Amino acid sequence: MDSGGFRFQRFFLDTRERQLLLDDVPVEMNSRYFDALVLLVREQGKLVSKDRFFEEVWRGVPVTDEALTQCIKTLRRQLGDSAASPCFIETVPKHGYRFIAPVEWVGHEAAPPAQAAVPASSTAIAPRPYSWQQFLLLGGAGMTGAGVSGIIGGLFYGFVGASHPLQPGMGAVSVLLVLTCLTILMALVGGAGVSFGIAAAGFASSRLWQWSVAGGAAGGWSWGPS
Repeated sequence: MDSGGFRFQRFFLDTRERQLLLDDVPVEMNSRYFDALVLLVREQGKLVSKDRFFEEVWRGVPVTDEALTQCIKTLRRQLGDSAASPCFIETVPKHGYRFIAPVEWVGHEAAPPAQAAVPASSTAIAPRPYSWQQFLLLGGAGMTGAGVSGIIGGLFYGFVGASHPLQPGMGAVSVLLVLTCLTILMALVGGAGVSFGIAAAGFASSRLWQWSVAGGAAGGWSWGPS
């Protein structure tokens, strides 16, 4: 049985589909009487007072004791029970009723929780913190790239500077070397600031964005003065 509910003898009280089944065949029952049977079965072996029926089944709708008596009489007929020799519903005179048959709860199998669709970017696993070896490797790679760019830029500026008229005592080769070295130095300092600053982000996991901002700021500071 897929639905959850209460089983007693040949009956199954399906609380989800709100049906009483006898050998898997539905038993016709109105909604109010179904609620009364659920209350009795749920409290199996315990006295259910008349007041509880009025509060939980009729929910404050004014009714007489005769309405409850008729409800129990109908339930007994549908269950094949009798007041004189009860198998299911026992009368407790002047107080209420008790469900006396053994009851077994048949529950639903736990379904896995639905997962809302989320963008792939939000489900990406956060990178694990870098080791010192990874930190140095990333920073060194950045410096190497910056150095190569500095050599290219230095040669360019050096040739441009050497092509202009020079002051006495200054040779074209000297100008080329000086400008190239200065450009490489500037590139290395700026590249180191940026690459090592970004690499430092690997040492944070939950606060990765703060380290990234700090790394960018450090790179910008290093490049600016140089």
